Amino acid sequence: MVSGFPGLSNVEGSRTRAYVVSGFSRTQLIAATRCSRISIVRPVETLAGWSLAALVAAGCAASSAQPRTIAIDDIRVAPSRQAIFIGDYDRALVSIAAVTERDLGLPALKASLHFFPNRDALRAALEAQGAYPVVARDAAAVMMAIGGPGSVFINDAAFADLNWNSRIAVLAHELTHTIQYEFAGGRRGTSDQWLREGFAEWVQARVLDALGVMRRDDIRTRSIRWVRDTHARRSLPPLSGLTTFPEWVAFHNGRARDSLYPYAFVATDFLIERHGLDAMTTYFRLFAESDDRLANFATAFGEEWTAFDAALGAYFTRLVF
Repeated sequence: MVSGFPGLSNVEGSRTRAYVVSGFSRTQLIAATRCSRISIVRPVETLAGWSLAALVAAGCAASSAQPRTIAIDDIRVAPSRQAIFIGDYDRALVSIAAVTERDLGLPALKASLHFFPNRDALRAALEAQGAYPVVARDAAAVMMAIGGPGSVFINDAAFADLNWNSRIAVLAHELTHTIQYEFAGGRRGTSDQWLREGFAEWVQARVLDALGVMRRDDIRTRSIRWVRDTHARRSLPPLSGLTTFPEWVAFHNGRARDSLYPYAFVATDFLIERHGLDAMTTYFRLFAESDDRLANFATAFGEEWTAFDAALGAYFTRLVF
């Protein structure tokens, strides 16, 4: 189990309300999750460091049952190269791990999944781990998956509504957050919220592409379409206004809601194309020792934030007009 949960300050999670797939509207997503071909969910919020992916968690009675736990180190099945052959969590975990390790060179996943039968059981577990009662209650009410250092806590009742393509997408995003914590020695630090979410989206897209769910280029194209939307262009803040969790939540709850994750994904994709994946992993590692976010950015990517921000602005202008 995860330790150090007070205030939900060092974990990230996956929300369950009004989520949108990269490039799909919410209505299209709901329709897509009823079939097994296309259903790529995208986390849509963060709570005090928790990444959130979306689906409304149904209210259920509290349960004292012990959680079912799946530790990746205990899995003995072989990974699959196609999502169509994934129908259980063991194979989903090792298949995601194969992509993140083999294709992306990220650290070996060391995470465990902890399944709680309903939101009340999840709330009780969060409180037992040290979360403030009011925060645990609010988190359990809207999150279906909550990830921290080495663990992802799951509301099994909410997660059961997803098909396997969607579960793979959520798990890929959440497991990326566990890797971010591992890079930083288990610390959340002050790494930019838009970059934490954007990188989780970026890895998710690579996993979905590798497993034959949806091509990464299509995800990128649809994300750009969201950013190009006239309504979104007027609502989206500069990334310098999305560096903290409260800033992210404030804009997510506003008119920019549906475009926020595509926005972070496209910006992160541009940053990785500009400086490479190794620079990205270096960025997160630097927070093990320092919370100077601007200095860490300059050290990892070899340019000051202001220079990158200007280049990104020009890039978005080319995309939008």
